[in-house]
Amino acid sequence: MKPSFGPRGGQAIILLVVAMGIFMFGALGLAIDGGQIYAQFQMAQTAADAAAEAGILSIEQGTNATSTYTFGTGATPIASYVCTTTDGRTPCVYARDNGFGATASDTVTLSYPATISGVTLSSVTVPAFTVTVKRILNNGMIRFVGGPAHTTISAKAIAGITGTASTYCIYALNKSASGAFSATNGASVDASGCGIAVNSNSSSALTVTGSTVTASVIDVVGKTDISNGGSATPAPNTGAAAATDPFASLPVPPLGNCTAHPTTTNPATNAVLTPGTYCGGIYVGNGATNVTFSSGNYIIDGGGLSFNGSGKTVIGNGVMFYLTGTNSTYDSVAIQNGVSVTFSAPTSGTYQGVLFFQDRSITSSQDAAVTGGASMAITGTFYFPTTNITFSNGTSAASYIALIAQQVWFTSGAKVKNDPTGTYTGLSSKSVVLAQ
Repeated sequence: MKPSFGPRGGQAIILLVVAMGIFMFGALGLAIDGGQIYAQFQMAQTAADAAAEAGILSIEQGTNATSTYTFGTGATPIASYVCTTTDGRTPCVYARDNGFGATASDTVTLSYPATISGVTLSSVTVPAFTVTVKRILNNGMIRFVGGPAHTTISAKAIAGITGTASTYCIYALNKSASGAFSATNGASVDASGCGIAVNSNSSSALTVTGSTVTASVIDVVGKTDISNGGSATPAPNTGAAAATDPFASLPVPPLGNCTAHPTTTNPATNAVLTPGTYCGGIYVGNGATNVTFSSGNYIIDGGGLSFNGSGKTVIGNGVMFYLTGTNSTYDSVAIQNGVSVTFSAPTSGTYQGVLFFQDRSITSSQDAAVTGGASMAITGTFYFPTTNITFSNGTSAASYIALIAQQVWFTSGAKVKNDPTGTYTGLSSKSVVLAQ
């Protein structure tokens, strides 16, 4: 019998064509919407990465706190923040420039984790930064074949600041002087958490006379002269390679003019000084006490800094002093005669960890001197690249300091305290990583 192709057979063919059409429509919708969703995920990750990298670089350089649109500031833990569609904060701008955050369907969230798995972070105030981006995407053709009406696009990027402390916290940069580093008259130099670098090639580049020197490592280009019961622990490595000046590329701050402070400044008791250019120097003495320096950069153009006298107190947190002038007007730093000084360097930005910064063009014989039983609670680096530093006569330093100078001299019981991370003295090698 011949097969019969009647109305039922035609209906089957129609149903088959419809089913195949629906299948093809769904497959096409899946391909189109799937491709769009994949592209959106890729774009989201790019936006998150760019925003996280820009944000952590801003945090590392301190511009997050100084720009018009600040972020990541305040006491930790810092609360998360959601960008607006016109937000001027650096990471918000970078997310928007990469396609996320300009419309209400997007959410860009900034947050500040304390740790990143598998990454050793620097001990800065804000060591890590996270950006999360989300977008509600309206689906197209797949909705007509039972697919969802919306797809949530999400991506996250985590960036961090890693840091390794410098090998050294005391640098004697002079290349030929005898006693470029010296400890005499009962000095006790304790840098047990870091090293001492002496770049002089002299036969007595490091001199220890009746004193003790302790460090994690003592590297000397030339030779040593240890006598009269003196000791250096561990034994110095002579013939070492010269250490590089860690602040050789530190930029000079804007110098300003003398309009506000044209002559020597002699603060009165309870005075509060503000950042700026001080021509003729700043002298705290003559009965004045309880002088406060507000946070910021101080340009000392000639005359130097002098803090002098028992019972005097000087305080300044987040301060940096740049000492400049001509060789005839330059007068360095003197902290002496029982004065009590509490200073800390900036904790972020270009001058992180730098307390005193001497103009590299100075060739004056005026040395920085901390003498006469001065009591210091100082956090930061003394950076005198072309002049010398003397610590003497019972001076003590209760907080973290580093010394970088042409020659470094200790006498009579002077002590220093090492910063084990390099965070507070600026002597750490920091880098920025995109971790996740």
